[in-house]
Amino acid sequence: MAHRSDDSACVLTYTVESDPEPIQVSQGTTPKTATLRITVTNHRQSAVHIESVRFSFPVGGGPAELSSNPGSAEPQVDDIKFWRFDLDEERPGSAVLTPKRSATLPPGGQLELALAHIEINSAVGTSTLTIEESIKNEGTCTEERPLAKVPAGFTTGDFRPERILVRSGNSAELTWRGESRPGATYTMLHDGQPCDVTCVRHWESPPLHRDTAFALVVEVTEGGNTAEYAMTTVVTVARPDLVVNDLTVGGNTTLTHFPAGFDLGDALELTYSAETDGFLVGYVRADQEVPETEDPPPALIVTVSAGGTERVTGVQSRLTERAPGDPGSRLTAVVPRGATVTITRTGTTPSTHALSWLPFGTGELKEVTNG
Repeated sequence: MAHRSDDSACVLTYTVESDPEPIQVSQGTTPKTATLRITVTNHRQSAVHIESVRFSFPVGGGPAELSSNPGSAEPQVDDIKFWRFDLDEERPGSAVLTPKRSATLPPGGQLELALAHIEINSAVGTSTLTIEESIKNEGTCTEERPLAKVPAGFTTGDFRPERILVRSGNSAELTWRGESRPGATYTMLHDGQPCDVTCVRHWESPPLHRDTAFALVVEVTEGGNTAEYAMTTVVTVARPDLVVNDLTVGGNTTLTHFPAGFDLGDALELTYSAETDGFLVGYVRADQEVPETEDPPPALIVTVSAGGTERVTGVQSRLTERAPGDPGSRLTAVVPRGATVTITRTGTTPSTHALSWLPFGTGELKEVTNG
């Protein structure tokens, strides 16, 4: 799965996932196909007026190109009432998203797109999906996402921690699956030095003292060409070490406390008040597959109101548990002291969700009751 970079100048957030992941190249007379699933999210506090968003992949038979048959791509959008997503006949390998009747993407809103059934060429390598965004009164922006093309039959995935929350000073245990074959290497990236994990499928990190991101980079070389595929995950640390430039403490202080887990029960929406600063983390996972043609999927939305502003964080899930302990779609919201936090569940498909409050000081995330 490919996410936006931290220094992105684009207004919207684009998440790109392939099916299968990673993409496999064609072999023999029957071409392999792949689908690119794209989630477009508005994390702003105001509606975004999209003029157009173009998604393009290189056309040809080489390692940097994705397909020799760009017309095989089938554009799909979940909201056909307000949006159109069509191939551009003048630019092979390109599809354009445009609004109908001046539609906008509301705060926290998402669009689910797909470029389905793309016939993949036979050359191992790393291609790209180029995203060209044009927003009314905002200008344009271009981003790229890597698309690894591995040899036919090569599989890897299920990169996840045994526990998503560990105590400070404890290690994280990470597992994954992946084929062992000549030309394939696995490298673990984290806060420390890169670690070669080619010969294992289970790895224990050094002791963690703050939230840590891990990336497992898989490189597969065939015929002199290399496909590079990366999987990422995050482990949250309870009571993490504080990292600051300057800090003066005039007395005893406690910065973090143990997390408190909870859920909404049968309620679709509850409101809370934050008695201290902290993080709110959570997940939602569909109890049954939700096809792209059905909408809406189960979603978990957190709205944090403080200082006259609102920040909306939302995730949705169309997939059931893919492996034991799969946390589904995860979110993290930063909550300042005194903020009002509204947590909402939407969607008609049965789902599982859970939340955890990680306070920095002494204080609860206290439910606000009417009356």
